[in-house]
This record gives sequence, structure tokens and C-alpha cells, in this order.
Amino acid sequence: LINYGDKIIAGRVTAVTDGFDANNLPYTDITVAVNESLKGNASGYYTFRQIGLAAPRDMGNGRTYVGVSPDGFPRFSTGEDVVVFLFKKTSLGFQSTAGLMQGKFTVRGRELVNDINNRGLFENVTVNPAQLTPEEQKMLATDQGPLDTELFKGFVKKAVQQGWFN
Repeated sequence: LINYGDKIIAGRVTAVTDGFDANNLPYTDITVAVNESLKGNASGYYTFRQIGLAAPRDMGNGRTYVGVSPDGFPRFSTGEDVVVFLFKKTSLGFQSTAGLMQGKFTVRGRELVNDINNRGLFENVTVNPAQLTPEEQKMLATDQGPLDTELFKGFVKKAVQQGWFN
């Protein structure tokens, strides 16, 4: 996720809106009030656009448009605290999370978890143990379940700054 993420941000979702762009493609815009930028330059409010609507839409002609974001894409709610790993924007302006559901972490108190309970998050991740604190070593040995938010963010920042996964 660190390698594929063009931007990695932590913050609170302030808006989730959807519609159709100039090419008549359905989209959902997610706006995050950035508390911390772990990779890339993001500050203030950052908005990214996923393909598909947030929910089916009554088209007013007796028909309902059901082109929501595909299965596997994370869902966002206003007011939730998140850490997101974002791919670069496409030429059409869409930007999804790296690993789709794997790249969106919901923060609840001191813990964070993605939509698949962090299952396999550190699988095949190799880091020299001498570069890690004992807490980070223990975290990397975890195969699923919630993680300490600050420990995880600190690990990501260290990995980005030291270029471990480039």
C-alpha cells in the first residue's frame, strides 16, 4: 500500500457527494479534512473522486440508476476518521484507494482497521528488524485485527521517509 499510494492522508471525512461528470460518468466525491499527510503533499481539505454513485439514484422518469461504486470499493461516511492510501489520479480525474478496501482504514479511538479487518496487511512485508522498535516488530507479526493508530502511522511515515518500499 505504501509503494502504490501516491498520497497517504489521515483526517476526517467532511463530505460525501455524488453525481455525473461532464462525460456522464457516475462518481462519488469524498472530502477529507487532512490532519496529517503521511506521503505526498496534502493539506486543508482534500477531495478525491471514485467511480460510481454512493447510492442508487431516482432519475425522475420512473427509472432508478443503480451504477454505484463497484463491490470492493470502500464506502465513506461523513464524520468518520480515516487513513487512506490513494493511487494517482487517472486522466479522467478518478482516484481510488490502493488495494481498494485494503487502502481505507477507519479510526475508532486509538485503533484503526480496514474493511477486511487488516487481514494479511503485513503478509510478505520484509523489513530489517534492526530498523524497527519492539512495538513495530510485534505489529508486523499481526495477521489481522485492529492496530494502534499512532504506531501504524509512525511506521508508515518512517517507511516513506526511509524509502523502504520504493
